[in-house]
Amino acid sequence: MCPSNRSFCPQTKAVTGAAAGEASYERQDTRSIAALDRRLELGLVWQTSNVVTRLSPPGKAISLRIPLLRGENVLSSNVVTKDGFMEVRLGAFDQSFSWESELPVTEKIELSTRQDDTWIERWSLVASPVWNVALEGLPPLFEQSQAELVPTWQPWPGESVALLISRPEAVSGATITAHKIRHETNLGRRQRSSELDIELQCSLGEDFALELPAQAEITRLTLNGSVLPVRKDGDKLMLSLRPGSQTVSVQWKNPTELGVLTRADSVKLPVETSNIRSTLRVPEDRWVLWTQGPQQGPAVRFWPVLALALLVAWVLTRIPGSPLATSAWFLLLIGLTQVNLTASLAIVAWLFLLAWRGRESFQKLPAWAYNLLQIVVILFTLASLGIFVSVAAAGLLGRPEMFILGNGSSSALLQWYQARAGEMLPQPALISVSIWWYRLLMLAWALWLAMSLLRWLKWGWTQFSTGSMFRPWHQSTPPAVPPPLHS
Repeated sequence: MCPSNRSFCPQTKAVTGAAAGEASYERQDTRSIAALDRRLELGLVWQTSNVVTRLSPPGKAISLRIPLLRGENVLSSNVVTKDGFMEVRLGAFDQSFSWESELPVTEKIELSTRQDDTWIERWSLVASPVWNVALEGLPPLFEQSQAELVPTWQPWPGESVALLISRPEAVSGATITAHKIRHETNLGRRQRSSELDIELQCSLGEDFALELPAQAEITRLTLNGSVLPVRKDGDKLMLSLRPGSQTVSVQWKNPTELGVLTRADSVKLPVETSNIRSTLRVPEDRWVLWTQGPQQGPAVRFWPVLALALLVAWVLTRIPGSPLATSAWFLLLIGLTQVNLTASLAIVAWLFLLAWRGRESFQKLPAWAYNLLQIVVILFTLASLGIFVSVAAAGLLGRPEMFILGNGSSSALLQWYQARAGEMLPQPALISVSIWWYRLLMLAWALWLAMSLLRWLKWGWTQFSTGSMFRPWHQSTPPAVPPPLHS
């Protein structure tokens, strides 16, 4: 007996015998069995591969009239079609018969079997992702032995399936993605030079319009390292892009004078941008007072430091026995913002130490403490004088310390980063003046310091020499209080 499954188990030969040793014979009314495999491939071109395979033993010819699918155009040669049927002829010892066909692109394909068909059928479908296929009728099977899940049908006579086919609607969106941008500008007194590097990902080849300032003079244009001729359409720089990843580099000059407020050149792309790095290189003869741009960028921290210094100066004037007046503390600490905190504290400690040196409490110290603090006063005086000289020299010859920090920036290199932006690239800006303004201010401060230092040293000598320079170990402390310093 044949096992029960969706395929036929042919039994084409019956052997009978009246008795042992009698000759066997083949019954003439036994039908031959064949199977038809239709493989539909739906891609840019729709086609079907058809194979008729003999299932019964060879020795008998097979003749079949298999209906073609609607609109099926047979491409194979040496085959016979008539009235929408394929004339299949298998010789007595032929195992298979095949043909290739092309199908029209339609919205529906129907596959069906007839009740009186003398062959069995199996259908399979391979569809490209450019098509959506919905199924109606007989559900498919999936062969687990194959890596790809190809729907397969093994219908009984009279069963059918309908393939409803549609093309997915295209989603509107950009075909070009700018995923990394670097915009660097070198500022000059009368002219600036800029460089723009863009990493692009393109799905289609098309023109890329880049808008630069109208007065910009393009000096170099490269695509993937290859130099390209400059092609403009009005104020737009036109680039011909190819599908895939590519890098565009543009260099230009702009005859723009460096003013108090300076912004980077305006650059507009035809698509939204991401990972934008903007850089401004500042000349050495400029004093940067303020910066503006994306949040992740440099900040001038001098102004909070200055505000803190003025607050400390106001607090110092409120301390009993403060050696300096309010204005003197303000001017002194403004200049000391250009040195580190340790040096500033040393200057303040030196002044308060001199003020304490002339008080009665200092005179009452034991001889060993008195002499030791005298040495400390001398050392603090020498250190303070060295600090004053270094501050004045740095102010007159060096660059101002504006405490510019953030994103690896400094007073000569300002860098910003923005994760996402629109078509217009960020335009960071800075406020700067000539370095000579800083040096004139430091010159005025140095002159004030020189005049004040003469008074402080005279007052300090009086404080230092009160009582005695160094005291013998057995000598008592004479109470003598010098007048306070008014400066």
